[in-house]
Amino acid sequence: MDIAKVQASKYRFFTVGAIGTFMATLDGSILNVALPSIAKDLDAPVQLVAWVVLAYSLTMISLLLAFGVWTERRGYRFAYRFGYIFFLAGSILCACSTGIYVLIASRVMQAMGTAMFAAVGPGMVTTVFPSEERGKGLGIMVMMVSAGFMVGPPLGGFILGQWSWHVIFLINIPVGIFGLFWIHKYFGMLPPPRNPRRLRLASPMSASLSIVSGVFALTLLDDFPLTDPRLWGLGLLSLTSFITFLKLESIPQKALIGLGILRNRQFTTSLGAQLTHFCGLSGVTVLLPFYLERVRHLTAQQVGMYLVILPIMMFLVAPNAGRLSDKIGFRLLTAGGTATIAIGLYLLSGVTLVTESWYIVACLVVVGGGVGMFSTPNASAFMGSVSQKQRAISSGILATNRNIGMSTGVALSTTLFAYLQMQNIGLGGEELVFIESFRPVVCVAAGFALLSSVFCLIRSNRSRSHDDGSYVLTDRPFNSG
Repeated sequence: MDIAKVQASKYRFFTVGAIGTFMATLDGSILNVALPSIAKDLDAPVQLVAWVVLAYSLTMISLLLAFGVWTERRGYRFAYRFGYIFFLAGSILCACSTGIYVLIASRVMQAMGTAMFAAVGPGMVTTVFPSEERGKGLGIMVMMVSAGFMVGPPLGGFILGQWSWHVIFLINIPVGIFGLFWIHKYFGMLPPPRNPRRLRLASPMSASLSIVSGVFALTLLDDFPLTDPRLWGLGLLSLTSFITFLKLESIPQKALIGLGILRNRQFTTSLGAQLTHFCGLSGVTVLLPFYLERVRHLTAQQVGMYLVILPIMMFLVAPNAGRLSDKIGFRLLTAGGTATIAIGLYLLSGVTLVTESWYIVACLVVVGGGVGMFSTPNASAFMGSVSQKQRAISSGILATNRNIGMSTGVALSTTLFAYLQMQNIGLGGEELVFIESFRPVVCVAAGFALLSSVFCLIRSNRSRSHDDGSYVLTDRPFNSG
């Protein structure tokens, strides 16, 4: 690959990745606004509607590592073309769904495309941007994430005010067609990957099976007792798959990344910080629209205006945090960001039936600012801990970890929320039961944010760079097959 030529055209390649990221986040943010409408229209409870989000996340988790390896073999052009086609096909099926189970199945296909976007996005950015601009490139990518989240809530509120929720999936089509055009026009500049390593799926699939079965078991806790054989079966499958993964990773000829990676403190602490961050935040973002609509009796348009606050703050803070991390390092920015999130969530846990609107807005401003301060420096720290030839698979690992956190967070929060609803059923009205069940969930989320701060504080402040711009991952050569 002609690095100088690629880096000279970095914004052309970045545009394709940014559009894919924008599509995925736009779809997700609109869907959060639409969840109450979907639940009402399809006559489905909150726990079942949550599977519209969970099925999407679990599908991504099951494919991200394999897609990262696949991209190393086939290249970024193939990866993005695959992603756009499947995302568009899934969006059309979602728009045609007439039942909750059909919608969930359609979201699985949609997630296949998004998984490819997520698996290769950070790796592509760190490849086309020079090492001294890595934080800048990732910061702009976070801006696109924020842009999708910003546009989604008000656009979703407007669509729901005029048409059915089915329409929210149709807006992906013109954006996706534009992305495919840019792939055809510019990604031909990227030469095919040279000497690709052998495709090894046993290790990533065993890891995916372990994660998916474990998270699936968590989602069933509110429906079945701990003694239920289905829970024990899923737990046993998760444990067996995890042991198989460790066994495969201990064999150099079969390893995906190798267990030596765990000796890289920058790598492991970045993953720990990201995992706990999303465990706390994702569940709150799923339940918040229900609080605003069912307790505060806001319209879908008004709910959208509240939800847009988080991405606006991310949009404003993330790029500056990325540029600053290139100069001063990661530790203080990421620890400060997660601590800020914890403060915002703790304040949000104090909402009542009659909380003033300005208080909710202030809480969301604090949380959004913290997310923006944390996200870009943490991603830069992670991607800066790996060598250039490991970026595709490491990008998949980063995306997998994020979705593990999101899925686990949604599963834990909805399970805890359902349990608390049963415990509070004697309090009286539906609104009081909701609020008394919602507030402890937000407190738990604040605890996860504080745990994320611990991971941020115990890592090193900068990655160790080689003269060629690559970074140390382990103390042994990367196993390229």
